[in-house]
Amino acid sequence: MHLLTSFPAAAFIAAASLAAPAAATASTATGNVGAFSEYLYRGVEQSNGAAIQGGIDYAHDSGLYIGTWASNTDFAGSQGTVSDEIDVYGGYTHSFGAVTIDVGAYFYYYRDDTSLDTIEYYLGLSAGRFGAKAYYTGDYFGTDEDGFYVTASYALPLGDTLALTPQVGYSVGDGPRAFVIAAFDPEPSDHYLDYSLTLTKTLDDGLSFSLALIGTDLHDDDEKVVVGLKKTFEL
Repeated sequence: MHLLTSFPAAAFIAAASLAAPAAATASTATGNVGAFSEYLYRGVEQSNGAAIQGGIDYAHDSGLYIGTWASNTDFAGSQGTVSDEIDVYGGYTHSFGAVTIDVGAYFYYYRDDTSLDTIEYYLGLSAGRFGAKAYYTGDYFGTDEDGFYVTASYALPLGDTLALTPQVGYSVGDGPRAFVIAAFDPEPSDHYLDYSLTLTKTLDDGLSFSLALIGTDLHDDDEKVVVGLKKTFEL
C-alpha cells in the first residue's frame, strides 16, 4: 500500500506520500528500493516486522505517469495470512501557477488473498511544501463497503539535507470499520485518525535515511517508531 510508503500512504505517504511523480519538463524513469523496520499503512501494521520494498515510476512530460510498487506483508486476510503486495497506479498531474493537481487510480494486488484486491481513486493538491490528497473506493479491501481517506502533510526543511514532515490522515466509512477498526475495538466506530512525524536525511548517491513516529487513535494501538533506508536511482 505504497500510498503511505512504509509510513502513505505513503507515508517517506508520507508522503504516502502525498504526491505521485511530479510533472516534469522531460520524461523520466526512476526506480527505488528500501528496507524498513516495519511497513505501516495509514498508521496500521502490515508486515509484522521488517519490510523490503521497491518500485518503478515513469513520468511523461505531458503530466501522465504510471508506476508499480511491491512489499512483503504479514497480516490476517479473509483466507489467512497475507503475503506479497504488488501495487499498480497511474494518473495525471498539472500545475496552475503555484498549485499542482494530481488525479489517478491505484490498484492493490495480494498474491495470497486476491479477495482483498482493491481499486482506489484519488485527487490531490499541492502548493510549495504543503500537500493534501483524498482517496475513495467502493470496495474497501474485500468488504464490499465504501471507504474514504483524506491526508495532509507539510515538509519543513531543517537544512540542505534534512527535513521534518508532520502528517495527519482520516479514514471513514463502513469499509474501514469492517477491515481495520473492528480489529482494535469490539464496538467500532466508522472512522479513525492516523498521524506521523518523519525526519528524513538525504545522503549521497540517491540514498535517504528516515526516522518516523507513527500512531493512530485506535483503541489499544500504541505509537511506533519506524526507521528506514531508501535508494532512488534513474533508469
